[in-house]
Amino acid sequence: MKKLSFISLLLAVVCMTGCENKASDEDITRANNLIESAYKKRDYSQILQLADSLERTEVLVPTKAYYWMGYASDRMKKLRMAEFYWKASMDAAANSTSQESVDLYAKSASRLTNLLSVRGDYQGALDIAIPAAQRLEELECDSISDYVNLLIYIGCCQAGLGYTSELTFDGFERAYKIHLENIERNHTDESYKDAIAGLINIAFACNHTKNYMAALNWIGHFGELLGEYEQRPSTDGDYVDKQVARFAIYKAIALEGLGRKEEAGKVYESFLESDYSQTPEGRINANDYLTAANRWEEAADNYRSLDAMLGQRKGSYSMDDIRDLVLKKYKANMLAGRRDSAIAVSLQISDALDKAFKQAKATDAEEQATIVRKVQEMTEQRTKDERMKTYGLLGILGLVILGFIAFLFLRRHSNLKLKAAYHSLEEDYEILEKETQEKERAATEHRITEGIQQRMIPMELPKFPGLGLYSSLRPSDGACGDLYDCLIRDEKLFFCIGNPVDKEAQTAVLANMAWALFRNISYHEDKPEVMVKYINSALTMSGEKQMGVSLFVGVLDLATWQLTYCNAAHETPLLLKDEVNHLDIDENVPVGTRPNWEFTAQETTMEKGSMLFLYTSGLAKAKNDHFKQYGNKMVNGAALQAMKMNAAPKAFVENIRGAIDRFIGDTPQVRDMTMLVIKRL
Repeated sequence: MKKLSFISLLLAVVCMTGCENKASDEDITRANNLIESAYKKRDYSQILQLADSLERTEVLVPTKAYYWMGYASDRMKKLRMAEFYWKASMDAAANSTSQESVDLYAKSASRLTNLLSVRGDYQGALDIAIPAAQRLEELECDSISDYVNLLIYIGCCQAGLGYTSELTFDGFERAYKIHLENIERNHTDESYKDAIAGLINIAFACNHTKNYMAALNWIGHFGELLGEYEQRPSTDGDYVDKQVARFAIYKAIALEGLGRKEEAGKVYESFLESDYSQTPEGRINANDYLTAANRWEEAADNYRSLDAMLGQRKGSYSMDDIRDLVLKKYKANMLAGRRDSAIAVSLQISDALDKAFKQAKATDAEEQATIVRKVQEMTEQRTKDERMKTYGLLGILGLVILGFIAFLFLRRHSNLKLKAAYHSLEEDYEILEKETQEKERAATEHRITEGIQQRMIPMELPKFPGLGLYSSLRPSDGACGDLYDCLIRDEKLFFCIGNPVDKEAQTAVLANMAWALFRNISYHEDKPEVMVKYINSALTMSGEKQMGVSLFVGVLDLATWQLTYCNAAHETPLLLKDEVNHLDIDENVPVGTRPNWEFTAQETTMEKGSMLFLYTSGLAKAKNDHFKQYGNKMVNGAALQAMKMNAAPKAFVENIRGAIDRFIGDTPQVRDMTMLVIKRL
């Protein structure tokens, strides 16, 4: 033991040395709350700073920190940094199978693929998306939304590369199928919105690659899901209006591309009926159709809303803004014959280009410096990790050497103690021999009491028209002693149930005597109080006055269903029908404890369908592995529940027995558990 303690101490020191900077659960929770707060406020600069500092202090694992740094960089239009951080997040999670790491891996892969595809780097996006999707399939994570997004992005990128034969790519169909399964399984607003967003991406890709027939197919699915979502009670009206408008624009573009100009124009008219069409964003999006239909004057009018849509970026366009929006505004004005407006836009572009170049240059320098710094930090961290691994191996080697030295020392010490241990072993053997004899005696008593009890249990319960009877006895792991009996004489049911007050072996003998006395007197006596008094007198005469048996004796007239009963300190039986009722019980003493005690009888009537449930104290005193008793209150509850589940006597008893078995589990019990049910059918 000393050897093991010594080695354990050294191992603890090594582990503490290697884990001294690990964060506590409280630190991690606090860090997650800080990032969540910044995320809700859309303070992307704060998210970037928090994730960076928390990763360097090892409060956040690299996978999570790099994901949030990529997310913040993307929102701040620092796309090179976003790409760098999301790749770093995927690398950090590459060898982990924890649920959190896999989720972050999928999120980073999905966002990085989208970033690259929007930038036009379709092959780079495929190089990220395809291996990521395959890994998620291997990990059986192919139902999460980010996996579905990857499937859609793969199809969109293949379309962008001109693989027109791949527009029927199985990924689109699989993604759509998974979305439908998620809707069927969850049926939430979020599941509908995820599916609609996916179909929007597919429809856009088909239109963008001029595969208009495929576009119409997916736009049709888009409309079907949108129609289902509109029927939900919690529908977001603004969201529905916007999606209906987008549906109309995509469909108009596809129809225009197929040469069905009249149909396209009518669909566009339906777009104009939406509230979204009157917003700056809606007007700019409408131009995708108007330019395809060569309706340049309307497109030029809509581009007047461009500055309103860009908001704070007005006058400080980025290179992406100029390429994707402002140049299109210039083209629309030129083709609409509005030369003055076109010249004004061109001057605006010239002014914005100078600022955009300077801003792009500054952003590139900042991103490059940040990436270089993070690469250095990652390299230093890897070096530190390798160093700690080396220290750990050296520590283990040292432990092995010290352990060998300790072994030699302990071996010598053990030889010195061997002689003393031999004498101690002799003493232990004597104690063991005595304990074995005690256990054998207890086992013998248990076998005897089991045999006695088996003779007390009726082999078969009596039968009578309109009467239902069922019983159950579960022997304990200690001394046994529960008793019960039923017999019919002169159209009357005589029954009893009881258990010894103590748990010694002698009480089983006493219980057997009580059973034999009941069986004898029930053949000629009809009054339960007389029967109990007779049993009490006979037991007290035996001289065993310190031991007693709780006993309940009843006589049920099967013609009138009048029940007469006498209780000698037994558990109060339950009379069940639509609710739990306890029989009225006089305070009596266990039989065999007081001579000449006057026992009293009480009466009630059993209604049709009612059930009398009798049980011994073993049910209420059953304990689980936490030493908690089942209790009479839980017995009452289990009885009422069992009555509601199935009022047949056998099913009733089995349901209660199942409830108690679930409560106690494998915990040994020191008392028998006996149940007797009498029902008026």
